[in-house]
Amino acid sequence: MRTLLLFLCLFALQYTVISQKKTDAVGEKKWTDDERKQMEKAELLYFEKNYKLALPIYSKLRETHPNDVRLKYVYAICGLLIPGRQEICLDLLKEVYEKNKKAAEIDYFLAKANFLNYNFDEAIAGIATYKSKNKKLTPEQLKDCDQIVTYCNNAKLLVPQPVSVRIENMGNIINTAAAESSPCLTDDENVIIFTYKGEKSKGGLQNAFNQPNINGVYYEDVYTSSKVNGVWQTPEEIKSVNTINNEAVLFLSNDGQKLFINIDSQQDDGDIYMSTLDKEVWSAPVKLVGDVNSKDWENNTSLSPDGKTLYFSSNRPGGFGGKDIYKSQLLPDGTWGKAKNLGDKINTALDEDAPFIHYDGRLLLFCSQGHNSIGGYDIFKTYMNVTDSTWSAAENMGCPINTPGDEIHYVLSPSGDNGYYGLGKVDGYGDFDIYKVEPGITGIMPAVAVSKGRVTLDTLPVEAEITVEVPARNTVFRTLKSNDKTGAYRITLPVGEDYKITWKLNNFPVQTKLIEAKNATAYLLDVKDINFSTKDVVKTDVASTDTAMWHTGNEHIDGLVYKIQVSAEYLNENIRRRKARKLGEVEKEVVNDVARFTLKEEFKTYNEATAKVKKVRDLIVADAFIVGIYKGKRCYLSELRTQGILKIK
Repeated sequence: MRTLLLFLCLFALQYTVISQKKTDAVGEKKWTDDERKQMEKAELLYFEKNYKLALPIYSKLRETHPNDVRLKYVYAICGLLIPGRQEICLDLLKEVYEKNKKAAEIDYFLAKANFLNYNFDEAIAGIATYKSKNKKLTPEQLKDCDQIVTYCNNAKLLVPQPVSVRIENMGNIINTAAAESSPCLTDDENVIIFTYKGEKSKGGLQNAFNQPNINGVYYEDVYTSSKVNGVWQTPEEIKSVNTINNEAVLFLSNDGQKLFINIDSQQDDGDIYMSTLDKEVWSAPVKLVGDVNSKDWENNTSLSPDGKTLYFSSNRPGGFGGKDIYKSQLLPDGTWGKAKNLGDKINTALDEDAPFIHYDGRLLLFCSQGHNSIGGYDIFKTYMNVTDSTWSAAENMGCPINTPGDEIHYVLSPSGDNGYYGLGKVDGYGDFDIYKVEPGITGIMPAVAVSKGRVTLDTLPVEAEITVEVPARNTVFRTLKSNDKTGAYRITLPVGEDYKITWKLNNFPVQTKLIEAKNATAYLLDVKDINFSTKDVVKTDVASTDTAMWHTGNEHIDGLVYKIQVSAEYLNENIRRRKARKLGEVEKEVVNDVARFTLKEEFKTYNEATAKVKKVRDLIVADAFIVGIYKGKRCYLSELRTQGILKIK
């Protein structure tokens, strides 16, 4: 698309090869003064590269001047940028070619139109003709011509072997005459958040400098809709997120609690922000801190199931070319660590964008102009080897998911049954609509374990602390909370491990469940509602003679000492350990490639450990926690409570 715009700019400077006279063919109406003014306005927009705004003016003028050759030409060129108009544009370009084979860049645009209409042999021949007629093409022009030929050759192999999928427009409730794109859905596919670009945009019409301009383009906003009785409701803007600047949806975390967006403003040239869900209200976006954002452009992002790895695209220097896909690890202090390029299995000399790491933690979907794309951005898939974190060769998702146009921001349901993306098609309501793909992926379906339900206290929704552990590795996979407004929780877990889930609410006995996903090979769904009852609250104001029950936390249990674990990470970063040294010597233990950092100091009573962990949390990270060493064996406090060794809050 970028190079096509260059050609359009060059054409705008040269298209006077076609007669500019306003002489009228026999039977045609004469040009009125108002029409001439409208033509001048359209040409000004054309020279400013506002082709989408120029197109409707040209279209209106063609109603009274259908045979004007120059009008046909500029209309067709503008139309090449609009999804669903390629067939019309091809016919018009053929008509122009018959009238004037020397029209500026006509061979190139005709070849481009043939390519977009799946006439690949004609497109290849047209590019050859164009290059033979123009011996002084720039290196960028020659590169673009060669790329079109490459796309055509790729398409000739992939298009005749389509994948068996159904692609369906999501309908006129979600989609409008404006542009809808970048869909993000909850794991149950009952809530969708997407990017809207149209007349309802809060920022209105803006120019390239983010300033109001009637000849500008609409800025993007974030909208959401939910299903009620299986029917999508009228989308509403997320007011706490939208401003007069450009806000675009990037990713919704697996638990539905974190929303990543891109903000483009005069202050931030395309940076990644995050909003969190509080009850049912999204917070104002906060810019990510660390090596994710830079002075260059950062965009589409995706968060791993454990919440510790962020994948994103950036055009920062040092990549393979254009936009590349990077990853960054969450550090103990809540910032993001040094960005690491995903390598040449994924990134090419052309642009890569819109990574989506699946709920299984292995499948990565992304778009690329390279590899064996059949035109512009195509959707690709690759799998991570969990042993060494390397990626498999990128595989094209196939036609009709991919077309000679651009396909960007593809997301996949946990089961793999459904995929969603923005697409420009003839049958759409606007230039870009959101479509559903069934099945969302062909071949081997991903395997994911999903645990979901509601947490209540005497039937009322509550916010409970939820801890997901991997007992085999004695590590915490992640922590989260149920929504304090609805009580809902959602946990997606990669298979290959068994997981222990613990729900904790104040003084109530903890509740646990084991999710057996170690040997799972298909999608698993576990629905479990957790109910706490006031009848079961642990009384902490009554002393106990049971030596295994200590209510005050000041007593020492024989054989038990406490330590403070600072982190357990899939990386050997020592940043958290260095910070923790301010509070004492730190031990590092590696278990199954997991680096575990623990303060060496031991505490005999629970209250002493609690006082220390508060300091650690204030200084280092909020998720530091207490572990027990009982008779020489390291264990979590939840295990001690379950065994009846520790029975305090």
